[in-house]
Amino acid sequence: MHVLIANTLYYPDVVGGSEVSTQILAEGLVAAGVNVSVVCVTETGEDRMCRINGVNVHYLRLANLYWPYTTRRRMLFMKAIWHAFDVQNVFMARRLQKIVEREKPDIVSTSNLSCLSLGIWGIARRAGLPIVHTIRDYYLMCPAALMFSKGKSCRKQCSTCALYAAPRKIKSSQVDVVIGVSDFILQQHMTRGFFPRASAAHVINDCYLPPHPAEMRLPPPRLPGFGAHDAKVARIGVLGRVSPEKGIEIVAQQLLAQRTLPQWRLYIAGTGAPAYVDKLRRKYADPRIEFMGRVDPRAFFAGIDVLVVPSIWREPFGRVTVEAYAQGVPVVGANSGAIPSVIEPESALVFDIERPSTLIGKLDAALALRAIPGFRERLMSHAQAFRPDRMVDAYLEIYQKVLAAAPLAAPLEGLGQQM
Repeated sequence: MHVLIANTLYYPDVVGGSEVSTQILAEGLVAAGVNVSVVCVTETGEDRMCRINGVNVHYLRLANLYWPYTTRRRMLFMKAIWHAFDVQNVFMARRLQKIVEREKPDIVSTSNLSCLSLGIWGIARRAGLPIVHTIRDYYLMCPAALMFSKGKSCRKQCSTCALYAAPRKIKSSQVDVVIGVSDFILQQHMTRGFFPRASAAHVINDCYLPPHPAEMRLPPPRLPGFGAHDAKVARIGVLGRVSPEKGIEIVAQQLLAQRTLPQWRLYIAGTGAPAYVDKLRRKYADPRIEFMGRVDPRAFFAGIDVLVVPSIWREPFGRVTVEAYAQGVPVVGANSGAIPSVIEPESALVFDIERPSTLIGKLDAALALRAIPGFRERLMSHAQAFRPDRMVDAYLEIYQKVLAAAPLAAPLEGLGQQM
């Protein structure tokens, strides 16, 4: 079996969970004896191919107005042109076609396709290749891929997003099998009419990033920002991208306003737009609040008592939750998106994002878990459902079933036709 995986970015260009999951999947398939190629986008240089841990990785230089993965602000009209071109990027599609012709895969597995081209679905269809697509965000429904505007999560598409999504919805009919990283994100698309001809829809949760075996033999390093540990002080952590939709301000505001946790410290780890991070530092200039920047996750989890995932936007999955569980750390999550479905059910540590004051009660409950014998082991056991090998095995099973079934896409003449 030869699988061609298409995702916007790939190692070493990592900005989020999609790139991590794609690499785990690609290398896990290679370990299972599958021939794997990956095609992705890069900002600079010429088109090139590298072999990384057994995977042929094709890096295609972006063909659009600008590279979107920077904090630089763009004028509205430039964004509009960028997204309009991204809907049908014929220049990228032509290069994708050459990759398909060169690699001759048995199946095309797509994920995030921003900066690449949805034309890869048409290319695969004309070549008679089955298409499996994984939904990881709202890219098909929203230009920003977040469904988040003016400080709130969008409950429905605005007219601009609906116009943007219309051609993508039409193209989604070319997909044979659709996968969601959570049932929530899958249903958000299926109920809006995406993937109308898919023969099957599945949920395969993302996985946590496994630590290197050498790291497991050593205790996690101590981060200097934690200082000396006082058992009377509740150490509360937030880890991830520092941006408005992540709800970090909710945690800071509620901790500063409450009276039931007399001693606490809040550790905010992650990076974001410098202007926004500086704004938070000024607004919450309290000695109990520490901005730590980029950190080693394992070291961070070793230094906190509870993790909070306070996302305002409707998270498609929330990998940081299962990463914390894998280290035995309890998690308090917002009732937004797929977060509640990942929270360990027995603890039920979910607060109401519309009533932020409910966070404090859940923090009290999470801190009380430390006195329960075996609570860490219970959380770590829950994390086993999100092991990397389980994710890889689930994809492999779907690929095998797709290839064993009757041809889903009859080859069309003229592979070089308009995408």
